[in-house]
Amino acid sequence: AKLKILGLDYDIIGEEKRKLKNEFGDFRSPWERFYMWRQQEREELRSTAANGFITDFPLFQFYLQARRHAEEPRDQLAVRELFRMCMEIENRYSLIIVANNPDEIPYKTDGARVANEEDARNRHREIRVFLEHFWPKKLLFVEGEADQRLAQVLQKLEAMRAAAR
Repeated sequence: AKLKILGLDYDIIGEEKRKLKNEFGDFRSPWERFYMWRQQEREELRSTAANGFITDFPLFQFYLQARRHAEEPRDQLAVRELFRMCMEIENRYSLIIVANNPDEIPYKTDGARVANEEDARNRHREIRVFLEHFWPKKLLFVEGEADQRLAQVLQKLEAMRAAAR
């Protein structure tokens, strides 16, 4: 609610993923991640928020997942296309927030997080390396509990707005 008051739009891609999982089960190929990219992109482009769109599942994560789970040679078609799409959205996100220390908040599984802790940490490392390589200036590393992290993000957004004036 705090984000809506500030004129920010938060996505519901997690809900879309849950609906599809109930209907089709777990993702089995990079092509399903390609489909979810399109779903997420539609959601982002539909946003009418005055001050921006916030997601906890940026589009580039679909590329990283597809790359990790490609098994057949034909899967590389989806992986290549997702990578190309990643490079096209360079300016989509003005700020990308990553936990500086992924172990700071105890890992728990729930409806969205189903991997074991080691796999989750490996994914975090992959994401961080990818972002540091392609978009280092857009990265904001946050620390602390959820409220502290939100405060750091809001402070950075305010500084970005002030610099743009």
